[in-house]
Amino acid sequence: MRKFLILSFLLALFIISASCGETENVPGGDTEGPGTENGDLADNGEVQPDGPIVYTASAETFDWNEREFRILVNPDDGGEWRDVDFTAAEQTAEQINDAVYTRNRQIESMFNVNIVPIHSTDRTAGIRRTVNAGENAYELAYNHPFGQATLSQEGLLYDLLSVPNLTLSEPWWDQNAVKDLSIANKLYMVTGDIGTMYKKSIGIILFNKDMVRDYNLGDPYALVAANKWTMDEFLKMCSEVSEDLDGSGIWDDNQKYGIVGYRDIITIGLIGGGVKFAEKNADDIPEITFMNERTVAIFEKFTEVLFRQELFWSWSRVGSDNERSRVMFANNQALFNWNEFHSIPNLRAMETDFGILPMPLYSETQERYYHSVNPHVAATFCIPVSNPDIAETGAIIQHLGALGKNILTPAYYDISLAGQHSRDEESIMTMDVIFSSMTYDPGYMYNWADLGTFTMNMVDSYQSDLVSRYERIATRAQTQLETMIEKFLALD
Repeated sequence: MRKFLILSFLLALFIISASCGETENVPGGDTEGPGTENGDLADNGEVQPDGPIVYTASAETFDWNEREFRILVNPDDGGEWRDVDFTAAEQTAEQINDAVYTRNRQIESMFNVNIVPIHSTDRTAGIRRTVNAGENAYELAYNHPFGQATLSQEGLLYDLLSVPNLTLSEPWWDQNAVKDLSIANKLYMVTGDIGTMYKKSIGIILFNKDMVRDYNLGDPYALVAANKWTMDEFLKMCSEVSEDLDGSGIWDDNQKYGIVGYRDIITIGLIGGGVKFAEKNADDIPEITFMNERTVAIFEKFTEVLFRQELFWSWSRVGSDNERSRVMFANNQALFNWNEFHSIPNLRAMETDFGILPMPLYSETQERYYHSVNPHVAATFCIPVSNPDIAETGAIIQHLGALGKNILTPAYYDISLAGQHSRDEESIMTMDVIFSSMTYDPGYMYNWADLGTFTMNMVDSYQSDLVSRYERIATRAQTQLETMIEKFLALD
């Protein structure tokens, strides 16, 4: 499988560098990950019928006379959340970097334009400052959903559904994001194959294969395939693994646990079980729908493990950091590690095989999985209203997205699975499940009165009174929601 992923990646590079116009525009509806079936490159450079799908945008190209196409991005500081989607000055043999380099150079050739990433630690403030000053500082920007939620209400972002040449029904845009993130039939942020960084923030479960075998816990992958990977199965497995390794009786980072992670697991777990913090009505207006019997039942089920100190070690609870939980997982001190995709490359030195699992279903009757980005850090794309070249920007973005699906997505799958990472073909299946089951709950993305995050503090402080805690914020959340709606409806 890894050879196939690398082949898909190289094949996409060959086709795109040869001639973007020779590829066939493929209609939407595809939810596959890096490609389709194995395929070979024929002598004439065309893809055989069983080869991977190659996507092209229908937006016409144009000559931008070597102007800069400026994109506001994360810092280029070498950190875990540094920009990797547009910053690639040269080829380095690192897969994501080289995919970005190739994609950027292809766009520059197609449009006679220079792609220039502009790095910033505070994109929200940067967009607000430049737009309010009347400066055309960026053609495109990406920022976390919390920031985009604020900027859109201030009228500082374009409605992406009205941008010429930007067809958001194409398969390189996450259709769940297009559907979930709109408010009053307007859309101010979106995700998709144009980048990989939003994927890095998706909450997932990693599992230790040796411990699953040693404790006779069955096959988690088979459960996923049979739609039986439920909270009951997950919690039962967690309960089987607990050991006071040093005999101290103190449940610290020296012991063995069912799961290590941090407090965000409760929010992502609730979403995974089908809880809706808010749902939109027929007019595309959000309504708070958090509190009901299902929500209470899922909270209580999860906290059966999360509130037992011998089963769950939370680095946020003890004031540590994510690196410590990764080290514990790598040291075989936990069956599961609740984390986000960005942590997988940091486990390359782990000697024990591990795999990737989706968030569990509430029960076998749940029709689909649900996953969410982290709205504090996920990359969502927007266009500041100070950009006067909106039609040209729409065309460039459309081609960036299409080429991203051909090049970046295969590279991201490969870097997530290759070498010393998850090491198994079954994780291809679970990654497909995860990426095709995204949800962007407006209650979590807009977080009125901490609606989307208040349960996190409850987990770290062992607070079980969900109903009363919710009642404390319910009125303020509703007020903030109504204020937000008024602002959106007042926008042109």
